[in-house]
Amino acid sequence: MVAGIALFVMGLGVTGWGTMYAFNLRGAVDKAVARRNAVRAVTATRTMNLGLTEPSRLGAWFFRLMGAVMLPGGLFLALVGLVIASLEN
Repeated sequence: MVAGIALFVMGLGVTGWGTMYAFNLRGAVDKAVARRNAVRAVTATRTMNLGLTEPSRLGAWFFRLMGAVMLPGGLFLALVGLVIASLEN
């Protein structure tokens, strides 16, 4: 029963993150892209690798794609958690 509840809660969390990234709620994708480019700039400064100073080729589409993959995966995980929790007695 505990494993089913844990899977359900994790599934809901993944669904929330997937929704946030797939539909760019509250600018999540834009923030993630800006954070990724800032980390690349800091890494370029530390390692003196000028190739890292350019913005990443993985733009907003990458994070939206990951959100679109996480959304149904989270729903499936939540459903599996509900089934496991209801079968164990």
